[in-house]
Amino acid sequence: MKYCWLAGLLVGLAQMAQAQYVDPMAQQRCIWRCLANSPGNTSSQYHQCVARLCMEQAAPQYSAPATGTAWKSGIAADGVTRFAGADSNQNGGPGLYYMCDRQGQSYLMLFRYQGAPGMMRFRIGVQDFSIPFDRSRGALTVNLTPGGRVFNALIYGRSLWVADMHGAHVMNLTLQGAAGALQGAVAACRG
Repeated sequence: MKYCWLAGLLVGLAQMAQAQYVDPMAQQRCIWRCLANSPGNTSSQYHQCVARLCMEQAAPQYSAPATGTAWKSGIAADGVTRFAGADSNQNGGPGLYYMCDRQGQSYLMLFRYQGAPGMMRFRIGVQDFSIPFDRSRGALTVNLTPGGRVFNALIYGRSLWVADMHGAHVMNLTLQGAAGALQGAVAACRG
């Protein structure tokens, strides 16, 4: 009985540690971005940026994934870029799209989301990620490598929940059908 209780405690602690993981390199890139966009590391602008965008916030509350639209894939309007993604609902709400082309572009885009650039919080299945999005392509995007941790989590996960840097809900999606759509887009981009 004592051993069962101890094993349960250890499993619980391991799950809590995994849920609190923040990618240190993503956090460092965020800090460097704040430094590049400020007068220097002694300015209040720099310190406010780091506190607002780069520091871990209180854990958000997760809601069940929406039973929204299905994942789809195809060729974007430019006739070159391939995509795979889904919208959070039928009424033109935000969507999550993976985009790539044969020239090596490969990125994740928050489509129709007007929030500020910065760290976004993703919960994919039971994994938490802090991901730095910017507007270098117009919409909020971040480079994404096929086979990387986030990409693989999207393929193997069952649900996705996205919040902004303050923990405000952005969208949630089912990942049913995501694997086929994502792998199809990658295959088309590799030619």
